[in-house]
Amino acid sequence: MKKLLLALGGLGLLGTGLYLYLKKQSDLLSQFDYKIAGVKIKRITLVELSFDVILLFTNKSAIEAKVNRIYVDLFLEGKNVGYVTQSASFIIPANGSSNIPLSVSINPQSVLLNITDILLGTASKKDMNFSMKGFANIKSGFVSITMPIEYQTSLKEYLKGVPTL
Repeated sequence: MKKLLLALGGLGLLGTGLYLYLKKQSDLLSQFDYKIAGVKIKRITLVELSFDVILLFTNKSAIEAKVNRIYVDLFLEGKNVGYVTQSASFIIPANGSSNIPLSVSINPQSVLLNITDILLGTASKKDMNFSMKGFANIKSGFVSITMPIEYQTSLKEYLKGVPTL
């Protein structure tokens, strides 16, 4: 009976220790931040609008992490016009930052399907809203989390940061 109690107590301690370790790792992985560091338009044609978005991921924790996957839906005036997936892995150093480039291609045909709603929204506000919503899968050791990505801007806000020639 004593051996059974000792075995159960040992398993309980082991389970509690593992739980506390995993919780600590998960809390550390949650200390990430991101921001849009830049947007550069590459090409505008009738069949493709392509641009690069640079996400600056900042790791505020003391452990290195790896971004394994990014998925983001793109919205223009609230209408889904495309998406981005990035499956190449990127290392983010402990207490450091990494720029992660995302190549984005949008088929203007999807924009044309919603052109009436987009133009009405743009005309009424005299501005155009752009937003992104998705997630990044971040891993350290054998603990991983899914961090939501949300970003909104407007054409007026974007043009404020563009230097005049």
